[in-house]
Amino acid sequence: DVVHFDPAKAKSLSATLQDFPQLVFEAHSTDYQTAAGLRDLVAMGFSILKVGPWLTFALREALYKLDGIADIMDNQVPSGRLMAAMEAAMLASPGNWEKYYAGSKHDQWIQRHFSLSDRIRYYWPQPSATSAVDELLTRLGDRKIPAPILHQYFPEIGMQLEPATAAELLLGSVRRVLVTYRNATEPVPSPAS
Repeated sequence: DVVHFDPAKAKSLSATLQDFPQLVFEAHSTDYQTAAGLRDLVAMGFSILKVGPWLTFALREALYKLDGIADIMDNQVPSGRLMAAMEAAMLASPGNWEKYYAGSKHDQWIQRHFSLSDRIRYYWPQPSATSAVDELLTRLGDRKIPAPILHQYFPEIGMQLEPATAAELLLGSVRRVLVTYRNATEPVPSPAS
């Protein structure tokens, strides 16, 4: 579950910084906060915003989308090759997810692939996972993905009319999260006098 920052609950803690102007707070686990919530954290002295699963979640989302795109670009029905490879890796070595995901086998399957805690992130360095990602990226290569397919799989980029490569889409997906943090930490210009 995501607990969104509530400035009222941090008011007294934030006030202690008045006695220590050389210090700032670190906010742990700021993943999935709203842009306004991140700005509020910074405004209240939480100048170090720790992020983790949100970045790898964005990467996993993009990789799974690209897996579907690769099949379409190869004139095939999307088959979920990458997801199958990741599922095999997670089932073969359940230590990074088993104690975190409860419920039925189906519930656990959903959580393994789509949970916001993104326990799948611990499996990307495994040889079977890196091999599956390498195969996916090789299949796509430098081919430009046409705009209609881009919009189907990456609607968050809007009606981009220029085709894009897999590498551009992967970087863009992670960059969108990072931009949220950059915007939250940029100084707000003072109104002109």
